[in-house]
Amino acid sequence: MIIQKIEIENFRSYYKFNSFELTNGLNLIIGSNGDGKTTLYEALEWLFRTDGTNKMDTKFISKKRIEDLFANESDDVRVAMTYEHKGIIKTLEKMFHFTKSFDGEVSMSNFSFSLIELNGVEREPKEGIRFDYDLPSEIRKYTMFKGESDLDVFQNSNALKMLVETFSDVKDFEAYFSFMEYATKKANQARDNAQKLDTKNTQKIKSLKTTIEHEEKMLADIEREIKNKENEAVNFDSLLKSIEQSREASKLLVNVNRRIETLSQNRAQTQSRIDENYTINLLDNMWILMGFEDVAEEYSTKVNDIDKKRRKLEKEYLVTASADKVIKKMQTDFVPLPVHIPGQKIMQEMLDEEVCKICGRPAKKHSEEWEFMLHRLEEYKESLKADVDDDIEPYYKYNYIVELQKRDTTLNDNLSEITKLRHKIQEAMAYNNRLHNDVKKFDANLNLEFEKKKRILAQTDGLTEEQLLANYENISNWIDQKNRAENRIDILKRQRVQHRAALEEAQGALSKLAEGTSAAIYAKSALIIRQISDAFKSAKETNKNRLLHAIEDESNLFLEKLNSNDFKGTIRILEKANGQGEAVLMNNDNTRIFNPNTALRTTYLMSVLFAIGKLSGERDKSEFPLIFDAPTSSFTDAKESEFFNVISKLNKQVIIVTKSFLKESATGDIVLDKDKVNEITGRVFRIEKKKPFDDKKLGTIQTVISKIK
Repeated sequence: MIIQKIEIENFRSYYKFNSFELTNGLNLIIGSNGDGKTTLYEALEWLFRTDGTNKMDTKFISKKRIEDLFANESDDVRVAMTYEHKGIIKTLEKMFHFTKSFDGEVSMSNFSFSLIELNGVEREPKEGIRFDYDLPSEIRKYTMFKGESDLDVFQNSNALKMLVETFSDVKDFEAYFSFMEYATKKANQARDNAQKLDTKNTQKIKSLKTTIEHEEKMLADIEREIKNKENEAVNFDSLLKSIEQSREASKLLVNVNRRIETLSQNRAQTQSRIDENYTINLLDNMWILMGFEDVAEEYSTKVNDIDKKRRKLEKEYLVTASADKVIKKMQTDFVPLPVHIPGQKIMQEMLDEEVCKICGRPAKKHSEEWEFMLHRLEEYKESLKADVDDDIEPYYKYNYIVELQKRDTTLNDNLSEITKLRHKIQEAMAYNNRLHNDVKKFDANLNLEFEKKKRILAQTDGLTEEQLLANYENISNWIDQKNRAENRIDILKRQRVQHRAALEEAQGALSKLAEGTSAAIYAKSALIIRQISDAFKSAKETNKNRLLHAIEDESNLFLEKLNSNDFKGTIRILEKANGQGEAVLMNNDNTRIFNPNTALRTTYLMSVLFAIGKLSGERDKSEFPLIFDAPTSSFTDAKESEFFNVISKLNKQVIIVTKSFLKESATGDIVLDKDKVNEITGRVFRIEKKKPFDDKKLGTIQTVISKIK
């Protein structure tokens, strides 16, 4: 079957009459986004439907044509394809009438779907559904493909079964299987009826029949469980394959998240150790005294001078006031220390230990020195009591000097530490700076890990992070369940062998009992029929495997051409336990390549399609064309040019709708790359929106077709 011409009239953006004259080879239809590529593909999809659905729809009608019509005017939506099939020229045509009313509404009528055969000058119209004879619906599944994701024909659950039935002779075996089941049943019944006359071996026959019934039941149960377990294994295998491409990404994501968590924790711990409360430390930790040792000493001198002067003034005041009590206390020529110096606890400690810790000399109990310290302690205690009998007003109403002296004591006690403050402050600031640098390193490493995470998520075909992590969690569980199912299948198959042997032994024994009786001929007939049935089953399996190997061989020949200068691998067509098929790519060590790059995936799946098409042609003496919508969107420019050059040299009609071979001009317009187009052998069309148009009004959009070569 070769498509010679496609005509589109008033179908969406294809305003009025448009046509493509095609060649028996590569046909490129090049257009940018919104130029009508997908519309052309969908027009052919509509034309090829033979199931009586989706006949008329206003969405098919050109908006521009509707706006052109006057009230009560009509026109047609029409898609037609002229093709040659087995030497006969035919035109498949689908159309309907539409009318614009006075209020602007559109009505549809007169749908027709016809297949016209040209015999010389005669035109023989037939029902369009007869197109199924030329391109059967089961074959059409292997002719039209929208995008790269649509190329895997084995995505359909019954694709392998359909291929086998269409391109091999296994379907012819089904009638024989039904007959063999019927014949076996009748032969066994005839044998059993004849053996009823054998009264001598009644008990043995009964026992063997019981054994046969038991073994047949056991085999039936085993077959059911094997089927269930095979389905389980296939399901888990499918689940694993569904995430196989993301399996590595899932593992990488888990590892990245672990590193991010560790880095984040370390960063938080490091950040928490940074103490930059420098303002608070100025007073709380006396940082304000850094470098002020001389000031502290001067402060101490001034406090002592002020205190001494204060006490002198107090003494003079008390003497002047003629207070006997006070005069008694002041019988010294020097100004004594304040009664609170040293403190009560220190004074008691010196009395207990019999030593003056101010001058460092011993002070034995009841000695003059010891008695002096005791007197000082009692004097201090007396000073704490309220002297209500004393009518003399104090010279100083407030005693602020005590606070100054306490601070002076603190400063002097810690003067050696104060001198170290500069180094401590420098060390603290240096430590904080080191921590800041560590935090920056953690931030840099976190940014790297987050970038890795973005790259992983960006390359996982739209899977979310949650899905990838769930995949990682599920993988081990699914593998375990798949392995358990497969192990159970192995056990069941061994049991099946044993039960089949027991069944055959019982059937053989039953046949021996029939020897020399009227049941002998029936027993031999049942045995022969079983052997023939087994031979048919074996032949069916052989026939199917022969087809799969043929598809593999042809696919790899096409892959050799399509991917001649790149890595290829080997295509294998696998049959799953549930009868479904899968086209996979294998390495030279017979391991599966689970994640080929998109361009390689596209080429090996297209190779399978070309192989199926060739086998179809050999079987029916007529190949069918392949129609692709944007199959090479993931290709590089170099890979794309190489791919199209190879396709153009194949002895195969291929129609590819693509936005390849376009480039941006110096003025910003999208133009055809004529140099690349000239390298291609085949027919080339350019489709584009007619200018000018209103980008907000669909009724101004019109696709125009230009034949380039």
